[in-house]
Amino acid sequence: MAALKKRAKRPLSPARTARFYWLKLIRLQGSPFMLARGVAIGLFIGITPTIPFHSILTLLFSAVLRGNLVAAFVASWFVSNPLTIPLQYYLAWRIGSLFVPNPVTWQEVSEMLHHIHGLGFLDAARYLFIECYRIMAMLMAGGVILAVPVALLGYFAALYLYYRRQKMKQEHFLERYGGGSEEE
Repeated sequence: MAALKKRAKRPLSPARTARFYWLKLIRLQGSPFMLARGVAIGLFIGITPTIPFHSILTLLFSAVLRGNLVAAFVASWFVSNPLTIPLQYYLAWRIGSLFVPNPVTWQEVSEMLHHIHGLGFLDAARYLFIECYRIMAMLMAGGVILAVPVALLGYFAALYLYYRRQKMKQEHFLERYGGGSEEE
């Protein structure tokens, strides 16, 4: 019981949480290709500005592209957390504004928020639904452009990592249980 109380008093540390997810990701079992595909899917979905749909999209993409679901979820949670989301949205905004023909400025967003201040809930929701398509198009364009290179780098890094880990496990197994040909 004392151990539980001691653990409960420990403050949450971002470094400790990151290490936990990193170890969880490293220790996954399976085909290096499926694991790496899962990591790439998770990174891609985690970086795109689709927060309410991350879980559904991760499930869907993992099933369609045959990626490891656990690797996808862990990678998505690793890159999409309260510490990284503001930076991701800011970068998606900046990158998207370069590629969308009629970008929305911070001034326009401020005016939209000022305009809905006096409206009722349904009128405000209707107004935001009509006006936010430009913002969402800009965020999605920037998010996808940002997510593609991160997912590709993540795929190849994870593939290397999982292959190396698999090779080390095989060598350890052969050392421990012997290959049989040396002792004959």
